[in-house]
Amino acid sequence: MRTKIKYVMLFLAGLLLAGSFMTDKAKASYNPILSSSSKRYDAQIVNQATRAKGFPLYDYGPYYTSSNTRTADDNGSKYNNDYVRVMQTKTTKTGSYVQLRYFNKMIGWMNVHGIKPASLTQIATDTMKQYDAIGTVLLAPSGSKNMVTVSNGFADMAHNTANSGDGSVIYPLASLQKAMTGAIIQQLISSSKLSPTTTLDKYYPKVPYSKNITIKQMLSMTSGLTNTDITPANQMTENQAYNSVVGRLKSTNNHQFNYSDANYILLAGIIAKVTGKSYASNLQTRILNKLGMKNTVIVDANQPNTKALISVGYTDNGKTNYANIHAVSLPRLSAIPGAGNLLSTPNDFYKFVLGLQDGDVLTSKQYQQLVSYGSVYSGGLYVTRSGIKYNNGSFGGTSFHTGYYASTGNYHLAIAFTNQGPLASNTSFKDFTQKLYDVATYY
Repeated sequence: MRTKIKYVMLFLAGLLLAGSFMTDKAKASYNPILSSSSKRYDAQIVNQATRAKGFPLYDYGPYYTSSNTRTADDNGSKYNNDYVRVMQTKTTKTGSYVQLRYFNKMIGWMNVHGIKPASLTQIATDTMKQYDAIGTVLLAPSGSKNMVTVSNGFADMAHNTANSGDGSVIYPLASLQKAMTGAIIQQLISSSKLSPTTTLDKYYPKVPYSKNITIKQMLSMTSGLTNTDITPANQMTENQAYNSVVGRLKSTNNHQFNYSDANYILLAGIIAKVTGKSYASNLQTRILNKLGMKNTVIVDANQPNTKALISVGYTDNGKTNYANIHAVSLPRLSAIPGAGNLLSTPNDFYKFVLGLQDGDVLTSKQYQQLVSYGSVYSGGLYVTRSGIKYNNGSFGGTSFHTGYYASTGNYHLAIAFTNQGPLASNTSFKDFTQKLYDVATYY
C-alpha cells in the first residue's frame, strides 16, 4: 500500500513539474524576445504624471509584462523626471523594454517610451540646480577620459559674468591645498631630507612642546597645535605669515585628532627651511609647472596679480540668490600659506589629484605612505572610509566652499567649487560633494 501511494505521489509531482515547464514555455512563447542589446546609457524617466497614467515598471519583464508582475512601485510616477541608467534593452512583439537602475538600485523594466536619453552633463547640471549650488563642478565617472565640467549661476552677477570652468574664473581653493603641501613634504621624506619622526623643534623651537611634535603628527592633525584665523590689513609675505602663526598659536601637548591650519602653515615653513627656497617657489616648480596648472594663483605679497576673475561670494537668504555680496579677502588667504593661499579651478585641481598618484608628483607607493600617517586625516585628505579619499574647504563667515570626493585611484570622482551658500534644504557641502560622487559612480 505504501509503495502504491509513493508511486502516485511521484506521478503527481511529475505532472506539476511538467505543468510548470509548460507554463514557462507558454509565457515565453506568449511574448518572445525578438532582439536584445546590452548597451548601457543614461536616461530620464518622463511622462509619468500619475499612477493612473504612466508606464508600468515590471519585476521580470519584458516577456512577463502582465499586471501580476508589476513592481511594488507599480509605475514610474515615483521616479518621474529622475535620472536612471539603462542596463539592457529587449524587444518583444509588444514593444521594447529597458531594465533601469536608479543610482545603485535596480527598479525594474519599463517600456522604452517612458524614458528619454540623457547625458552626464545634463545630470550634473540638474543636480547642481536641485541643490541650488552656484559654482563649478567636475565629475569623472570612469577615469580621466570621460570627465565633464559644468557650471551654474554667476561668478559676478553685477557684471553678468557666469561661473565657468575654463580658467576665466578662479575660486579660493581653501583646505584642498593642504594635500599639495603634504605631497611636497612626502617628496622630502622620500628623498631623506625629512623623516616622519623629525620633530618641530628643529625648525620652530619657540613653539611650546615642539620637541614632542613630529612631522607625522602635523600631517595627521594630531600635533596638539591650534590657531584662530586672522585677516591682516594687507597681504603678508610667507615669512610674515610664519612668524604670525608661531606668535599666536596654542600648543596643547594633546595628540588626539584636532583640525588646525597651524600644522600646514608650519609644514610650508619647514619646506622653505629644508630646501632654501620659498614654499611658493617649491609649489610652482614641483607641482604647478610640472602639471600644467596654469589657472592656479598663489596669494601672498610677493606674487603677481591674476588676470582671471576671482569669483564673488553670495548668500541665499531664503528668498533669493545673490544676497550678502562679499569678495575674497586676499590678505586673509596670504596669512595661511600651505593651508589655503591658492586660487584655482576644479580642472586644475583635477590635474593635481591625478598627479598625486601617477608618478608626476608622487609614485603610488609614496602616495600610500602619505595617506598612512593618521587614522582620520593624513597628508591633506580624510582617510576614514575604505577605498575613499575626500576633503572639504571653506572660510568661516564666507560662502566659498570646495570639495573633493573620490575612489582610490580617482576612477570615480567629484570636485566642486561653489561661491554661494547655504545649499537647498541646508544640505551640508560635504553631503553635496558626496551626492555628486554618487552621480559620477552610477551614471
